[in-house]
Amino acid sequence: MSLPADGYAAGTGPLFTMTARNRQGLSGLAPFLPRTRAEMAERGWDELDVLLVTGDGYVDHPSFGVAAIGRLLEARGYRVGVLDVPELEPDGSGWKRLPTPRLYVGVSAGTIDSMVTNYTAAKKPRRNDVYRPKGLALRPNRATIAYTAQARHHFPGVPVIVGGLEAGPRRLAHYDYWQDQLRRSILIDCKADLLVWGMGERQSLEIARRLEHGENLADLGSTCQVVRADELPPDVLIVPSYEELLRDPALQIELFNAVRAENHPGARCIAQGHGARFVLQHPPLAPSTQAEVDSYYDLPFRREWHPDHDAAGGIAALEPVRWSINTHRGCMADCSFCSITFHQGRAIQGRSEESVLREAAAISAHHDFRGTITDVGGPTANMWGLGCKLLEKGDPCLGRDCLTPNVCPALRIDKTSEGYRRLLALVRGTKGVKHAFVSSGIRHDLLRSKTGELLPIHHDLVAHHVSGRMKLAPEHAAPETLRAMNKPSFDVYEAYEADYKKECAEVGKDQHLVNYFIVGHPGTGMREAVHLFEKLLERNYSPEQVQEFLPLPMTRACVQYVTGKDPLTLEELYVPRGGRERRLQKALVRWKDPANRKLVHEALELAGRRDLILSFEQALKRPQRQRVAAPAAELEDLDTCG
Repeated sequence: MSLPADGYAAGTGPLFTMTARNRQGLSGLAPFLPRTRAEMAERGWDELDVLLVTGDGYVDHPSFGVAAIGRLLEARGYRVGVLDVPELEPDGSGWKRLPTPRLYVGVSAGTIDSMVTNYTAAKKPRRNDVYRPKGLALRPNRATIAYTAQARHHFPGVPVIVGGLEAGPRRLAHYDYWQDQLRRSILIDCKADLLVWGMGERQSLEIARRLEHGENLADLGSTCQVVRADELPPDVLIVPSYEELLRDPALQIELFNAVRAENHPGARCIAQGHGARFVLQHPPLAPSTQAEVDSYYDLPFRREWHPDHDAAGGIAALEPVRWSINTHRGCMADCSFCSITFHQGRAIQGRSEESVLREAAAISAHHDFRGTITDVGGPTANMWGLGCKLLEKGDPCLGRDCLTPNVCPALRIDKTSEGYRRLLALVRGTKGVKHAFVSSGIRHDLLRSKTGELLPIHHDLVAHHVSGRMKLAPEHAAPETLRAMNKPSFDVYEAYEADYKKECAEVGKDQHLVNYFIVGHPGTGMREAVHLFEKLLERNYSPEQVQEFLPLPMTRACVQYVTGKDPLTLEELYVPRGGRERRLQKALVRWKDPANRKLVHEALELAGRRDLILSFEQALKRPQRQRVAAPAAELEDLDTCG
């Protein structure tokens, strides 16, 4: 059962070597990780090494974190069970479905923060949860805390490790939008033994190895632990405590900048006081090597939900991603409203061509596959292979942003573009693959060479890899708002929009751009909201969906929301807080909806723009040119970035 001692430190060797058994499993025939004692018995197991608890229904797919961690642990010889949606058993027996594990219990709220899945940005309960059976029963609020308490009760004496997109961004004291108040570190509130932040593969393996050998869990990269003052390392960076932040919310600026500055391998530990104790954050691990990332995805995922969920109609969230291929992790965009750079990191950690093509071949061999790979991408599709020498070494680079106000000249745009173009061509040429689409977001400012011309990949995307619509996220049109969001100016988008239409005409494709916009973001008053409305009116375009801003923990925009200042520039920002104003901003974007007609009139009156009312009324009579239905599993204003 034990792991090689040097695997964690080196990132090479036996720990990251795929076995022939696992390669054969790529066809999707590997058994599910057991979720019941009966399934354990089928494997001849009388105990588990690791038990993974999640608020999602169990889906064996690399896009679902618990499945990804579980398969990796399994591949290294550990016996892993999945305790999914444990509270749904009507007789309360869910927590008894699997036995006490030998090493540890890993707890995750699920793929998305439980408060985001349970409530809209208007703080109204959602009607369904696409990550759970039937989609009807919502998970517990702050599920990480609720599940950890139950794990402590049912599995006494076993270490409990928390992680995922709920725990990671809440690792330090944070503003909670739903309570409108500061909350302590989630590690303090849930009383877990350790918090894992980041993607979690290497930490999960190392935790298992250390516990197997009776070693403690201290000083593990990309984790947080609770310590006493006398246990702090000598060079630790002390940041404003929970109590200090309660007294002075403006200290959120100092906290954000400290976390940002120490977000690189080799950085100092960060310590934050909570009463007499400290939450100690260890610096991030070095970026995963290509061999490591390959090993994470070269695992025998079935790309199916567990058959126990058939009777409930399955897990709806699987369908949009079932036949997708994730090419990389990390994002250089650093948008203000997204915490991905504090989770996956800025360095792009990509897979090899060979690994991606193995997955394409495995998908094409699946008995349910019908020829269409729905996505070949990542957090931003065309960042596969993108990088610079500093980020690839894990060095900090805080002197300038990678993409705004313009693309950093150190980035290898032309070379990366050709690599991604080749990769897409190879995937669409895989036997059994009829279409290979890119449905992840595209960064349009990365589709041009350093001299401004559109790169050859743009032709390939339009001709072969767009399934009727290309997703772009200009997010807004007003310069003040875009600056607060850390997004390119709207004229950059408009130049690309014109080129896209021209390219579609040249290749004979009737395709559209699908734009994502955010309303209510700091820096957006009624004047800025009307600026966006004018741009949409010019295009006779009214999106069916628009995202309402959520100040998610560990984002620059959350600090903007709390303090009214940008933490990097200290610029004063207008912050729309009232529900009525946010509804007016939303109505201006969704102006074609008949229910919004009176709200649009009210918004234009408030903004002193009565001159636009006649144009608005005339536009209502015209049919919309870009009306595209959204996928069934997409939730309005559900922010999956942070």
